[in-house]
Amino acid sequence: MTIRTAKTARTALDLAAAGVVAPDRIAEIDAVAARFAVAVTPDLLGLIDPSDPEDPIARQFVPAGAELEQTADERADPIGDAAHSPVDGVVHRYPDRALLKLTPLCPVYCRFCFRREMVGPDRPGLDAAALARALDYIRMHDEIWEVILTGGDPLVL
Repeated sequence: MTIRTAKTARTALDLAAAGVVAPDRIAEIDAVAARFAVAVTPDLLGLIDPSDPEDPIARQFVPAGAELEQTADERADPIGDAAHSPVDGVVHRYPDRALLKLTPLCPVYCRFCFRREMVGPDRPGLDAAALARALDYIRMHDEIWEVILTGGDPLVL
């Protein structure tokens, strides 16, 4: 049975207190949380079935030690954003569209996120000067007709 909580779980102890992880997993989750952000909202915690080790909601949001395993084939920038980032906060991969990465924050952090190295409450977002440079870049490229707001989750703004 899941324990209802009024706060977002951001640590291994929070997840254990909510009843969604066993106390013997705290060290494993702490190791993952030291590298990647953790946040699971109370509503999502309430949907997790702690008696099911393959619970799909837990697998999406609760850290697992396997996240720290890295193979020789993996890259630090798995989708190649860096090669297409002319200024901080902009990814301009296709001629007519660009991504504007406004914030590194999300209300929850998915374990499969391909930008997980760059999101989280302790990651730097765009300051006013960087945002101005990003917007100037977009303004100077008339071929860009679509700007996709991303980051993190721009709805947190």
